[in-house]
Amino acid sequence: MEYTEVDIKESVITFLTEENLELYDINIVNFPNIDKIEIFIFSEENINYSVIERLNYQLQRHLEEFNLFKGDYELVISTPGIERTLKTDRHFELAQGEEVKIKLYSPVNNEYTFQGELIESDVNKVTIQIEEEQQIFEIDNIKRARVNYNKFKQKVK
Repeated sequence: MEYTEVDIKESVITFLTEENLELYDINIVNFPNIDKIEIFIFSEENINYSVIERLNYQLQRHLEEFNLFKGDYELVISTPGIERTLKTDRHFELAQGEEVKIKLYSPVNNEYTFQGELIESDVNKVTIQIEEEQQIFEIDNIKRARVNYNKFKQKVK
């Protein structure tokens, strides 16, 4: 059976949707000779170890339709974590109200790195509150973005 990385991703999305979960990210290493599949899951509800363990078993069985059998590859099921990477419009949407750190391709006011609270996002831009002012960044100019754990820890205290 011929299949693509997109076929695997769409199949995982369908499976997770039926479980009332959302695919946050997927990383398929060394396609088509797959060595590892990392699946990061998001849910509004808490995801505990027993849910991860159940999903690990169920997704291994589910991936057998792609002739991917236990032991032939490593399967990692996880949440995206506290200091999660922001790559898609949905990632930025989920991070609204949180402290983020972004790195740019092209500088703004001779700066490449910015930190602040993510106020708003849409398909073309994000707005970040940096100290007393809001700064708008074009999505296409963002090289890397993530939730800033250090700032998160300070808020929790």
